[in-house]
Amino acid sequence: MEHFQVACDNCGAELVANAAYCERCGARTRRARRLVRLAIRVELVFFLGIVLLVAGFVWVYAVQK
Repeated sequence: MEHFQVACDNCGAELVANAAYCERCGARTRRARRLVRLAIRVELVFFLGIVLLVAGFVWVYAVQK
């Protein structure tokens, strides 16, 4: 069972269940910050995969010459 954040860490206002932002001050909730960090990690893994793929193609091209 997941525990939901009930109050804003910034202003202390009560939060709606599963809220991403505080309705009073606009600060991100812990859940929203965690999701942003996850999205950044996924983007970095994707970017590194593309870089490795391009490097592999460049290496194969260079070896064939």
